[in-house]
Amino acid sequence: MKKQILSILMAGAAAMTVNAQTVVSDSVALGAGYANQVWYSLANDEQGSAAKDNWDLAFDVVNVMSTIHINSAAGVMLWNYPKDDKSGWATVDTNGLSTWAPRYNTDTSWAVGAMGAYADPSNGFDLDWGVYDLSTHIITGDSIYIIKLVNGDFKKLFIEKLAGGTFYFKFANLDGSNEVSEQVNKSQFTDKNLGYYSIVNKTAVNREPNRDKWDLVFTQYTGFIPIPYTLTGVLHNRNVSVAKAANIPNKTSYTNWQAHSFSSAINTIGYDWKKHIGGGVYAVQDSLVYFVAVEQQSGSDIWKLIFTGFTATDGKFVFDKQRLATSSVSDVEGNTGTMALYPNPSNGGNVQVVYSVAPGSKTAVLNVTDMTGRTVFVQPLDNSAGLHTYALPNAFGNGLYIVSVTTDAGRVQQKLVVN
Repeated sequence: MKKQILSILMAGAAAMTVNAQTVVSDSVALGAGYANQVWYSLANDEQGSAAKDNWDLAFDVVNVMSTIHINSAAGVMLWNYPKDDKSGWATVDTNGLSTWAPRYNTDTSWAVGAMGAYADPSNGFDLDWGVYDLSTHIITGDSIYIIKLVNGDFKKLFIEKLAGGTFYFKFANLDGSNEVSEQVNKSQFTDKNLGYYSIVNKTAVNREPNRDKWDLVFTQYTGFIPIPYTLTGVLHNRNVSVAKAANIPNKTSYTNWQAHSFSSAINTIGYDWKKHIGGGVYAVQDSLVYFVAVEQQSGSDIWKLIFTGFTATDGKFVFDKQRLATSSVSDVEGNTGTMALYPNPSNGGNVQVVYSVAPGSKTAVLNVTDMTGRTVFVQPLDNSAGLHTYALPNAFGNGLYIVSVTTDAGRVQQKLVVN
């Protein structure tokens, strides 16, 4: 099978074909009370919307990923039970809950949820809610959680394991009554970023478009400024990078995206392009431009995005968009396999590369390049068939990198952000 991948992502203008199109004005509204979240494609406009409060948990269903998000924007809260490990399930005691530190999703990556963001950095196999077994490839849960649901009820929660692409978990009332055992299989959510589950309704919820159909999601989310706070703004998809250009005197005519650094942190657009000036009225920054790089099977498009208004009554975002350029691609023969990086973004250390090798492959090589295309690290890898883990050295400065694994079947790559 032939797959197309970027030969060098965002290497510069030489890799791009300039084809600037007409500026298009558009808007997205969340509805009264910001009741919905809306997924949006820069090329194809709105791709779907869903009520923000119809789920409690969201499981990362991409390849080998394992993190779990909570719906904090709709009131869900989560605490790790500090009095015992999983052996204390039957005797959970929530006295002192008000003094326990709540846990939150990161606002910079889909790959780091509230159950996943608090892993032991000294143990590459600790995934926060459980521990990864390199021989069985099973993550076994070791932590009990207390969760407050979207309807205000409290439950105790235990993620038992992730095995064979299925999350096994159970929840019950705090006194142990009404215990429910459930499963969420990644295959239920093919081509999605997250598989959602409503503990309130005891059902899986398939609520977001396929991840290749959208670039931005207009939503509420929990950010840190510096304390946790519900924000209204824009997050971007996994295959998207954004450059923020501030203090631009004439933002209408400015198109020099090559002069700015792109980031895969999903909150790069975020919320602070607008400012509340009182009485429910918002002003939009008049010298701010975003450049959005969208990777696709056919290449990578560069878009210019300018916000021109925000209405608080119905959460209406008003903006101008313009496609500026399209990247070149190269062809790679074969099944390129699977690769994942965690944590990503990273603080510079303890990045685990999880990769797969097909039977019969004679080579496996890890390559890290910076955004100029310069190779900064090369390492031969275990080329035996199956899933493997390799720990990157703590040798990279802040920036955006392309990490690739090449085998006889081809190459697979992902962006790595080092903060």
